[in-house]
Amino acid sequence: MQNYTWVASSVAENIIELQHLPRQVTATRVVILAAFLGLVRLKLTNLSLAIPAIFLAAYHERALYQKDGISTVKYSVLGLLVPWLLTFAYRFVQMRRRCAQLPGVPHSFLLGSIPTLAKETMKFPGDVHDHVVMSHIADTYDLRKTGLFFVDSYPIMSEPLMVILSPVVSAQVIQTQGEQYPKHPVLNARFGRAIGARGMVGQEGEQWKELRTMFNPGFSQANLLSMVPMMVEETAIFVSRLSKLAAGDGFIDNTDSLAAAVTVDIIGQALLGVQFNAQTTSNDLVTSVVRASHLVKMHTNFDIGKLNAWRYLRLRYYEAISNTKITEILSARWSELATAPEKASSSGAIFDIAMAKYMKRGGSLKTGVTKDFLELMRDNVKTFIFAGHDTTSTIITYAIWELSRHPESLRKAREEHDAVLGSNPNEAGERITDDPRLANALPYTTAIVKETLRLWTPAGSVRVAPKKGTTVVGLDGRSYPADNCMVWSANNCTMKDANIFPSPYEFIPERHIPDQSTFGPVPKDAYRPFEKGPRDCLGQELAMLETRIILALTLRKFDFKEAYDELDRRIGRTPKEFPVLEKVGGRAYQVLFTAAKGKDGIPMWVSERKG
Repeated sequence: MQNYTWVASSVAENIIELQHLPRQVTATRVVILAAFLGLVRLKLTNLSLAIPAIFLAAYHERALYQKDGISTVKYSVLGLLVPWLLTFAYRFVQMRRRCAQLPGVPHSFLLGSIPTLAKETMKFPGDVHDHVVMSHIADTYDLRKTGLFFVDSYPIMSEPLMVILSPVVSAQVIQTQGEQYPKHPVLNARFGRAIGARGMVGQEGEQWKELRTMFNPGFSQANLLSMVPMMVEETAIFVSRLSKLAAGDGFIDNTDSLAAAVTVDIIGQALLGVQFNAQTTSNDLVTSVVRASHLVKMHTNFDIGKLNAWRYLRLRYYEAISNTKITEILSARWSELATAPEKASSSGAIFDIAMAKYMKRGGSLKTGVTKDFLELMRDNVKTFIFAGHDTTSTIITYAIWELSRHPESLRKAREEHDAVLGSNPNEAGERITDDPRLANALPYTTAIVKETLRLWTPAGSVRVAPKKGTTVVGLDGRSYPADNCMVWSANNCTMKDANIFPSPYEFIPERHIPDQSTFGPVPKDAYRPFEKGPRDCLGQELAMLETRIILALTLRKFDFKEAYDELDRRIGRTPKEFPVLEKVGGRAYQVLFTAAKGKDGIPMWVSERKG
């Protein structure tokens, strides 16, 4: 025991003495220290091995220096590398042995799933969204029969990826009545700074329930219908912008950006009762939230983007702007409601309704806003601004693009609008304003939106098992391990299954209208663009409502046509051919842009219809 005490004491003394020897604090040692901290930060080394190893190395090098005047770093290098190699070897063998027996692409002990992933991924452009590749892999290697498959890409990813392809399997993870599968930590780790670390999307348990209860009333059908006149007003600005473009050369370089501006203006008024005016001016708050979200794409363990310090500085900058602007808005609104509390209960703004809920539960506006509650509201405002515009702009863009390619579906939509809203497109907005229920009386337009969401689902859900030993049952009846996995309910892949949705890559709105569908009813839980279960998307009805209104006020006034050739000409780009893209959108394939977006925002030609 005394020997151990003496060694520990000697190590400590020598480390302290190193402070007095600046000659030994060389650039090499700084690099070693940075490498050690990096391995710890990335969880690539075992701390119980690494810390003793690096301390013993420092002690031994110090002893050599004192005894013989020898200055060396080779023991520090060994103290850095040996624990890392042991950790790597253990995890490597564990991962390979585990995944070799699970359904997936061809697997090797040396490289796992990486060769097959590389081979199939190289058939696509580098920026294609992962769920496009995974759906292709599922079809190519006949992996849908088990309803799930595993990807072993260690060390690129530190844990196996379970890709769920079946609604039956997804229900076990997302819709379980027992212990819930929490959101994967990567959600807050990657997206927290951009869309709010305390936003409802990333919360669990009682915190999530409390937020859901607080915001639910704001998304009621009655409250959403009260917002219809506002949506019509904002859509009128969108239509005016399209008219100006059509009167010019008719080229829209980024349709998604155009659609995002109107959806941002709608969510600003719906959420806060504030006019962002994103369609007519630049708004620092909106710009900061959107740009921050674009900086937090998913990164693998070895993605060079993780080392981009400029990206982190920009993210912090945008975070600071959005936090400041939202805090100003919320504080001002809090003061206004404190002066006239009745406004909280009579307002239709989602934030005001949440404040009314807060007061009913014992809160007081007059005592002032607490820092904690203000931060909670601020992060949820960021979440709603991002989620409220991102999905909806994607739906609008892809719906317009699909209808430009399917004239029969466009004809049916226009006929429905004539029948429900009158034959004069210029009077449609006034009719909807007078009777907001008309926005819900457009079944074929609703089917268009649903089919667009099925084909171009923006995202899935990534979870972790709630405890060790958790399993899910595949379609083959076997139980598969879910613990220590990233569990991905890949809804885009699920809705491309020909056994569930016949002709899965074809745009067929009629499949969502029972008396017009030739495919029969959609299987239970199969249609899941907004997810299912208790954590389905809170804003899905708002997204559907505003998309219907925008399409209803746009489709009869304009014709659209894809314009990638014109964009190529203007930026001097020669596109590379990828035959595999033919059935997944061609040039308008989905890219990873926080959520899935159309490539280049889908450039289009727009022209005003005559008569």
